[in-house]
Amino acid sequence: MDLTEPRMIVRRALRPLEGWPSRGAVLRDVLFGAVITALCLVEVLGRWSLGEMSAAQALTTAGAAVVLTALTVVLSRLYPLLSLVVALLGSFWVYGFGVLLFCVSYLTGRRMPDVRSAGTLFTSGTALWLLVVALLWPTGPTGVWVTTMVTMVFNIVLPWLVGVYRRQHVALATAGWEHARHLQREHRLTVDQARLRERSRIAQDMHDSLGHELSLIALRAGALEVTPDLDEEHRQSAAELRATAVTATQHLREIIGVLRADAEPAPMSPAGEGVPALVDRARDSGMRVALVREGETGDLPPMVDRAVHRVVQESLTNAARYAPGAEVTVWITASGERVEARVTNSACSGPFPDTGSGGGRGIIGLRERVRLTGGSFAAGPDGDGGWEVCATMPLDGVAEVGPDEDGEVTEIDQLQSAARRRVRGWSLALALLPVLAVVTVAFVLVGSTLRNLERTELTPEEFASLGIGDPQSRVEGVLPEASVPVEARMLEEDAVPPGATCDYYRSDSSFFGGETVLYQLCFAEGRLLTKGEAPLR
Repeated sequence: MDLTEPRMIVRRALRPLEGWPSRGAVLRDVLFGAVITALCLVEVLGRWSLGEMSAAQALTTAGAAVVLTALTVVLSRLYPLLSLVVALLGSFWVYGFGVLLFCVSYLTGRRMPDVRSAGTLFTSGTALWLLVVALLWPTGPTGVWVTTMVTMVFNIVLPWLVGVYRRQHVALATAGWEHARHLQREHRLTVDQARLRERSRIAQDMHDSLGHELSLIALRAGALEVTPDLDEEHRQSAAELRATAVTATQHLREIIGVLRADAEPAPMSPAGEGVPALVDRARDSGMRVALVREGETGDLPPMVDRAVHRVVQESLTNAARYAPGAEVTVWITASGERVEARVTNSACSGPFPDTGSGGGRGIIGLRERVRLTGGSFAAGPDGDGGWEVCATMPLDGVAEVGPDEDGEVTEIDQLQSAARRRVRGWSLALALLPVLAVVTVAFVLVGSTLRNLERTELTPEEFASLGIGDPQSRVEGVLPEASVPVEARMLEEDAVPPGATCDYYRSDSSFFGGETVLYQLCFAEGRLLTKGEAPLR
């Protein structure tokens, strides 16, 4: 017989749960224990007020209920199955532990990931109890069996299943949020790749611009070197200047070659091409495009000039791809401080082309290039079914690079925090409703109990003023409003004289009076027949 599997189940069931509860979890446990303790105390108070137990028994029962509740709440964090057993045993003693059993069953399913251990405990415990019932009550155990099955199903198994469902639901939601974060990280990597690609293009533009300038320097230095009327010292300086310019050009080409992405395609436009030539090439290809220039746009800083060209180039490419046949307008507006490049296209005149969703990398690259110049970039629908791209850049030549768009707190984290706040609000409301109901019922019961105690109080002085044989009308003038209900099974045999009716009153109306005496007054034929302490069993 292989006992490996049962041993593993027992080992998992006896293993304490990992993790240390947070401060909020401890506070929730304290509140939970306080509510259960209040229920037990209200029950004990009610049973004492009805005379079912003495004051000493009530105090002992209340203290034991408090200790047992605290033990169950603590065990529910470490050993949920053990706390479930303790709560089940306590429910046979104090009815308030029935609520504790219900809650601990839910917490067992919520906190314990091992489902097989709980199922084994439920099955074996129920079978063992039914066996004990069959052995102790062989003649009529049907009622006990029914009570056992109802308690097991509705007080233990059902809340446990709810807890298991809640745990799985939370795990699924957590996995969903983590998947969303994973997708966001992938999107961020895509954005970073697009930015790096755009920066490599900027490096290529720097190579084209600076290489051209350095080539001119080398050419002029070479011309100066061969001038006939130049002395030898200046001729040597010109030769060194030419060699330095050639070396700088080679170093620039090597550095840009390292920075340039391996998959970067060769440029398709001529080096140094301006926006007018770019628009003319697009118009020659069949695109309906118009160029509008305002201000002096011919002497822009190199970084800004290439950014303007890049914005117009990418916008025209997107218009040709996503809105073929649409009218495109390019505005280049320059002032003394900044330049604005705006490209708009009308709605697509024909059927929308099936070009796929694209990756959005072109827009990301444009935004990065404009950001590096210290400008602002925006792209989106224009409200008439078309599309608009606008880039505004300063002309002071200072690239005030702002922070990256991705902050410490991502959008996914913000959404999850908002969802948690909404769920926490509803959960708190649902948890407070039964708590408020329990507190309200407790206050009502306590108030009613205190009122009943006052209405059944017969002080020792009033009791001593009553004499045997006094008329019942005179005695009733001294008695309080109500009497204490006492059942015959609570009294000793022959406690009530034959033919007499007896009423019972308290000597003290304090909440937990240790010297409270229950008086018995018996009447017969309209007169007080006997008086004294009630002969309780």
